[in-house]
Amino acid sequence: MSHEENIERLNGLLAEELEASLRYFHLAMTVRGMDRLLVKDILMENMKETVEHAGMLAEKILQLGEAPKIEIKLELPAEKTTAQEALRTAVTVERAALEAYRELLEKVEKEGNVVLEEFARAQVALESEHVSELELLLEE
Repeated sequence: MSHEENIERLNGLLAEELEASLRYFHLAMTVRGMDRLLVKDILMENMKETVEHAGMLAEKILQLGEAPKIEIKLELPAEKTTAQEALRTAVTVERAALEAYRELLEKVEKEGNVVLEEFARAQVALESEHVSELELLLEE
């Protein structure tokens, strides 16, 4: 990938992480039922983690000599959700992030960009853990 393609991909990941944080916030505020007591805190913690990931991406963009660009088009409906539905949505969000970081890793490995490669590898590990943790909560 060229420098411009790396920046474009990192900006895309930045937007995805920020979108995920908004989804987590929305889920935390719309989940209902007795399980809300447990699930709300998990969703809010995931929201904070996605904002941290966004911050790391913005730093990488700055380190590459560019400024972060954020484009988000998101509409979240005003509807109640159950804890199970919220967790299923969270798993979907985390799997999408995992796949996006895997794609980045694959591309930067080919070009030998060690800094981005190590960053992507660490994010793949983090996102893999998030998926596993959320899937455990959905087990019966």
